Amino acid sequence: MKGKKRVVLSVVASAAILASVMVSSPTSGADFQVNFNGVKSLENASLAKPVSSGEASFLVDTENINIPKGIQKKLEAVSKNNELYIVQFTGPISEEERKGLESLGVSILDYIPDYAFIVQYSGATKNISSLHSVENVQPFLPLYKIDPALLTKGASQLVQAVILNTKHENKNMKFNGLDEIVQYAANNEVLYISPKPEYELMNDVARGIVKADVAQNNYGLYGQGQVVAVADTGLDTGRNDSSMHEAFRGKITALYALGRTNNANDPNGHGTHVAGSVLGNALNKGMAPQANLVFQSIMDSSGGLGGLPSNLNTLFSQAWNAGARIHTNSWGAPVNGAYTANSRQVDEYVRNNDMTVLFAAGNEGPNSGTISAPGTAKNAITVGATENYRPSFGSIADNPNHIAQFSSRGATRDGRIKPDVTAPGTFILSARSSLAPDSSFWANYNSKFAYMGGTSMATPIVAGNVAQLREHFIKNRGITPKPSLIKAALIAGATDVGLGYPSGDQGWGRVTLDKSLNVAYVNEATALTTGQKATYSFQTQAGKPLKISLVWTDAPGSTTASYTLVNDLDLVITAPNGQKYVGNDFSYPYDNNWDGRNNVENVFINAPQSGTYTIEVQAYNVPSGPQRFSLAIVH
Repeated sequence: MKGKKRVVLSVVASAAILASVMVSSPTSGADFQVNFNGVKSLENASLAKPVSSGEASFLVDTENINIPKGIQKKLEAVSKNNELYIVQFTGPISEEERKGLESLGVSILDYIPDYAFIVQYSGATKNISSLHSVENVQPFLPLYKIDPALLTKGASQLVQAVILNTKHENKNMKFNGLDEIVQYAANNEVLYISPKPEYELMNDVARGIVKADVAQNNYGLYGQGQVVAVADTGLDTGRNDSSMHEAFRGKITALYALGRTNNANDPNGHGTHVAGSVLGNALNKGMAPQANLVFQSIMDSSGGLGGLPSNLNTLFSQAWNAGARIHTNSWGAPVNGAYTANSRQVDEYVRNNDMTVLFAAGNEGPNSGTISAPGTAKNAITVGATENYRPSFGSIADNPNHIAQFSSRGATRDGRIKPDVTAPGTFILSARSSLAPDSSFWANYNSKFAYMGGTSMATPIVAGNVAQLREHFIKNRGITPKPSLIKAALIAGATDVGLGYPSGDQGWGRVTLDKSLNVAYVNEATALTTGQKATYSFQTQAGKPLKISLVWTDAPGSTTASYTLVNDLDLVITAPNGQKYVGNDFSYPYDNNWDGRNNVENVFINAPQSGTYTIEVQAYNVPSGPQRFSLAIVH
């Protein structure tokens, strides 16, 4: 694996398609209700995930890395002033056990599955070992602090790296070879050292495929009142005046130049095209043409993405302060599904702020395990690409049920299902920058519009759909939806393109907005701790498929852990006849393959019974809680 990672704009462009399927008449909400039946102990559950033994598992334990013996010895050395430890518990960690640990003056830095914390503590470790349910306390070795990709570097090779410290702050550093990295890793303030990513771009029929036109024409949803942030190359002339492309005039809330001093223009064409797909309001309209735009130009003077801050919280915070509650990103680093420091930052920001963040899956397909970062973030909506329907352009744009060959596939390195959803991403027609040459585009349309393609183009389509969906929840359902509900509604409403579930190609399907608008829902109304369950019930009718999606905004994972889920919830469905279904188990008998990797769990029943269905959301292990969640039900 290469230590230095490319960052790619997911460019590979799409257009709006009128689908031939019939759609249901619009309603202000679902025609059934979800009833909350309270929170109880899991001890009363008739079916629950069996408690398994486990221990902390690190990337270096699972990657096939040959470490020179001399280096191995240094990596396993414990410094005399060491304050970093791994505290291993015997099983799922309760709120009381966590508080008991903290009462000793222990600083909990990270959770490591299974059942362990990385902590900082200057006292005697016997104080920790004496706690109930603590199995052992071991030093957090330098071995665990270094990304396995860096352990293959030569003795004198110059390495650009990202340091994550114990305050969860990032800084970029250069090292002259592996020995320097190992020496630095012994520092008590160092939590993780990883290769510095190098980001790249992921290069109007689509409106019909994803049913944005139905949301506009039948529901009157045009993104009104929504502010969407786009971080990309630039925006047309870069000036918020009459010289700006007509698709954006009067719609720009803020325009930031982060990569070039006082210059946010777009000689590349990528950013203008992306923004047009979200909310362009001209002859060829975007998904949410009445939404407003916050644009962050991140292209530097060399044409790279040097305007990106090392900590993405800075990028998101700037957009948040300008009023954006949706942030879409058509760039990433090809890391073969790894969970990186930037992935963690995305999870952190969404966890702490009600902002829906989208990332392109990448253009490294068709092989599996090719999701780009930060699209590997658990709390992001990661978007893959289907073909568009513009058959005049040939076989790569003639079937919306085909996954585009270039679209990056899952699973992530730790086995999670990504992308989350897909949308059209070939020959997308959108706004053309007046400064970009013909060579930037797949095909020209006229001086104002052009075709492009890639998961770069699929992602802003979904971002525009999110603006429509968010407008609907606020205007017609009377709630401000949490990012977890937005994601759950998109997934529950998505259409299987014929690949079945679970799928690393399509994720949970192609966005179908009219279905997502008509969900019954739970919007983070309840929080659970380890050993609790929340119960709901609802009525169904035979003959109508049933889709139930559970999504929770998980705590940030550890970049050194072999897998990244922190809080483990489970979805358990009971049919009127007593049959059980557990989340993400799509093989008969549907009730014994428990998921311990994803923060998205689904139960899809093609032929449900008539009667009362029961939903249980079970908290198997919540070491960083309490944990709220959302449910979306399509029936």
